[in-house]
Amino acid sequence: LLAPYISLGIFMEVLKLWIKGCKVIVLDVPLLFEAKMDKWTKPIVVVWVDPDTQLQRLMARDRTSEEDARNRINAQMPLDIKRNNADIVINNTGTLDDLNEQVRKVLFEIKRPLNWTEFWLSRQGALSALVSVVVGVLIFRKVSW
Repeated sequence: LLAPYISLGIFMEVLKLWIKGCKVIVLDVPLLFEAKMDKWTKPIVVVWVDPDTQLQRLMARDRTSEEDARNRINAQMPLDIKRNNADIVINNTGTLDDLNEQVRKVLFEIKRPLNWTEFWLSRQGALSALVSVVVGVLIFRKVSW
């Protein structure tokens, strides 16, 4: 019931940050695919772990029974499906140092210079397009007078 309102709130916050000029905006959305929010986020980074490790870590973190942990895991889309739909996958089966190194590499990749398609979808590209249209309209009006 609340998903559309939550999605709208997230979208509005992202829009505000985009307008402010933020170059990287990170969303931590466990139900990204289920809520269909993957359609307007790029790149999609999934932190993946094998099912046994996921179960053990969840039980340890929440101090819960195996049955409760399995129920929580089974209530979500399997990580393997999310991994297949991701642009970038971080493998979280190793140590915390391994995870930190992978996150550093992903941030480096995400901050790289944009290709043309990415540029036109960025704040700078949108502003360039807007300025071009306004200048074109002004020139056209001046020429047609």
